[in-house]
Amino acid sequence: MGEEGRVGILMCAGCAFVCLLLFVTMALTQVAMQDRRLVSCADALAGAGVGGASASSVLVGQTSGMDEAGAASRVDVALGAMATTTCRVGEGVVVTRVSVQGGEVEVSVKARPRVSLVPPALRGVVIPELERTSSARMRGL
Repeated sequence: MGEEGRVGILMCAGCAFVCLLLFVTMALTQVAMQDRRLVSCADALAGAGVGGASASSVLVGQTSGMDEAGAASRVDVALGAMATTTCRVGEGVVVTRVSVQGGEVEVSVKARPRVSLVPPALRGVVIPELERTSSARMRGL
């Protein structure tokens, strides 16, 4: 085998490396973009959880108008309404936790991003599950 054969093999290896690098960069970019969407979704859901609290209890200086069951209900309704817009992330957003402390609602969400060019058999192994937490605070009127 002469020099021409070695150069050809080296060119093929270089092209394969560049293609692999391009694939990894595309996959990381897709995961990063969906992570940003998940953060926006968590922010919107936390705002929805605090948004429907009883105004009469706030007027008298109580935060007891915000209970976890009510906040969780408002978060679930908001997730249903935003499932095709703000909360359209990967294979779907799941609310993992809604907690209320004082005048603050904290919402945790998770989702598994979709990455093109990854076979379905490898998605559970290769692609991480994203989880984000956001909180919203009710301010006095």
